[in-house]
Amino acid sequence: MAYRNLGARKNLWADYVTGRGVLDNGQVVPPKIGPRRKNPNLTDMLDTAAAVGVDRIMFTGKVPTVTPGKRHWLLVQTPGWIAAGHHTGSPATGRFEHRQTGKKMLVQFAAGWFGDTALPPDQARLAFQATENVIGAFFRDGKLMDTPTATGANLWALSLPKNLEPYPLTEDIAEELHRTSGQHHVEHLVAGASAGGHPDCVPLHDPAATPKIEGFAYVDGRFMYGAMCRELGIGPGVRLRREETADMLRENPYARARVHVRFRVPDTWAHIGLFGVQHERASDGWYWPNRPGAVGEAWVDAAEFHVAARHGWQLDPVESVVFTTQVPGARDRDRKVTARPLDTWQKNLSEARAAVAADPLMDETIKTAVSAALRSILINTIGNFAARGRDQTHIAFDPKEVPSTAADVRQQGRAFLWTTKAHFDAQAARYYHPELAVQVWGRARARMLSGPMANGLEGGALHVPASTLLGVRGDAIYTTEVPAWALPVERGGGDDGRVGRMRLQGYIPGPLKIPGDETARNRLRAKAARLGVDAAYSEYEMQAAPADGADYLPGEDAQDGAEGE
Repeated sequence: MAYRNLGARKNLWADYVTGRGVLDNGQVVPPKIGPRRKNPNLTDMLDTAAAVGVDRIMFTGKVPTVTPGKRHWLLVQTPGWIAAGHHTGSPATGRFEHRQTGKKMLVQFAAGWFGDTALPPDQARLAFQATENVIGAFFRDGKLMDTPTATGANLWALSLPKNLEPYPLTEDIAEELHRTSGQHHVEHLVAGASAGGHPDCVPLHDPAATPKIEGFAYVDGRFMYGAMCRELGIGPGVRLRREETADMLRENPYARARVHVRFRVPDTWAHIGLFGVQHERASDGWYWPNRPGAVGEAWVDAAEFHVAARHGWQLDPVESVVFTTQVPGARDRDRKVTARPLDTWQKNLSEARAAVAADPLMDETIKTAVSAALRSILINTIGNFAARGRDQTHIAFDPKEVPSTAADVRQQGRAFLWTTKAHFDAQAARYYHPELAVQVWGRARARMLSGPMANGLEGGALHVPASTLLGVRGDAIYTTEVPAWALPVERGGGDDGRVGRMRLQGYIPGPLKIPGDETARNRLRAKAARLGVDAAYSEYEMQAAPADGADYLPGEDAQDGAEGE
């Protein structure tokens, strides 16, 4: 069930602005720049790449800014080259074909693999090769494909247990997952433009009353999705009614299930919201009610349900969908064993990540880049389980080149643009398992709120005083004080280095202006990451705040112990 291996691509690693680059063997390649230009344009780079015999340009450096309302940087005239269908999301991918020779060229950004790790072309080349070596060491027949997503999907197919071919969901359940599932919990908890504005969402901070904060701490989960992949349920999914759902939740706190719940926020609640609720207009996204007495309903993971139950929320489970956790054994088909659709895959990725971190010879910048690539493989593959392909944007400057089958053709100046829908064939359908994605997302949201740490501690957004919580994004938490549980175990905290642990990433001592919106908060996050944790250690030693030992959802640690890991 593996992706078709098209063979290793030949790459030109080039700085986007200057065009200077290197081939896979390290040979320096100067750009072919047209007349009256200091730096190359896209056509120059396509011609340069064709001349040196590669079939992919991997740009590094500053990513072009995509301005809303203006045409994407890929959607320009490229004399001699036909636009063969682009993905204009982030990271962007361009596909071109030479008009005379038929030569195909892929245009991508190294950031799609390495995130915001600053890499010149030669370091990006080395990081890519190091990533391929690591993947090959931990996955038999493992190769890097065109994207982290395709790579991860291929590695998953290679690592599936022999006795497991995940069943597809029933159509009604699949559609329901798409309609009712979100991914990240994203909130800015300071009143202002980024606070959301829904009447059931009460900001925890008023910048007019508290213009300054004592500091800024940035905490997130270590390879979080990797820890959420253990023993997931698989399709096709079974619907349970109200009484059956109540019995399931009471008897099996570790059920792999999604629950349709009606809830009421406690009258005494003064903290972050726990459940994501869709706006009336789905395109407006999600909000997270925390106003005392607010009511709502949502589809949530069983892990999220139990977090809310343990924190006193009034919950009415209306119905549920339960996923299968037992499959026939590989040798004895009459014996049931635990389904582990992602266990081997995530274990190999986690071990690869640990090996990179422990490598005494690898350059630190390359280590950072390879770790980012492994994270990209993990995160993008999880998201791909719930995806039905990507639409492609096409452009032509001659109306005769617009296919008669093109729909919704729109004209911008001399350009004609149209979109083709994703091709969802039988091969793609085999990788379509939204039940895996929504379980990982839901468990990660629950862990961000409340989850186990080392030394018997609990960590997460619910284990910091509400007066210190500035916001959350995915598995990241932003606070005005250093949470004790986020410190390393050798400093009395709960971070023992395991995947899934919440750990301190950076700290800025105050006083600081309170971040009035997400843009200001992101600037603080970037600065905290640059400064690291040293200032936090000395700051925490002066704090007397104990770790919050409040209740939490029994998490994967309990199950890990049962498995003997």
